[in-house]
Amino acid sequence: MLLCGLVAVPAAFAAARATGDGVFELKSADGVIVLNGARGTLWGQLDSGKLVVTDPLLGDGTIYVSGAETKQPGIAENVTVYTGKDIHFRVTGGKYKLWFKGAGVDLTAVGVGSATMTADVFAFDPGAYSLDNSGKWAPLPYTTRTVRFGVQPAATFP
Repeated sequence: MLLCGLVAVPAAFAAARATGDGVFELKSADGVIVLNGARGTLWGQLDSGKLVVTDPLLGDGTIYVSGAETKQPGIAENVTVYTGKDIHFRVTGGKYKLWFKGAGVDLTAVGVGSATMTADVFAFDPGAYSLDNSGKWAPLPYTTRTVRFGVQPAATFP
């Protein structure tokens, strides 16, 4: 029984990260952040603010949000707007777009995607981000910056 556990647990962790996946992390981020994921898993929380969730391909993955004070439909069928404090979220598989405006965003995204960040100009310490599990944290930029994580799909031309 112990031997099965020693083999199964590492295999489960390895399966959670596919070839070509990257990692994007935020720590105590204040500002506007947009994450576009082509595939992967994401989890985290927002201390206070607004979260707009877009599910571009309904049914290809699941997006969970809990703890929001309000939940309203967005401008399209596949868009939902959450506001409040201590909002928790998780994306499992599929394409996603998450737009945050608020304070205290902590998250980890594993897979393939991009993140666009702009720090709150009134924040004394706007937080930090890290790419590809490097262990190096950079301050959230006050000017808009886009970073990519994971191996991006090749462009196809007709």
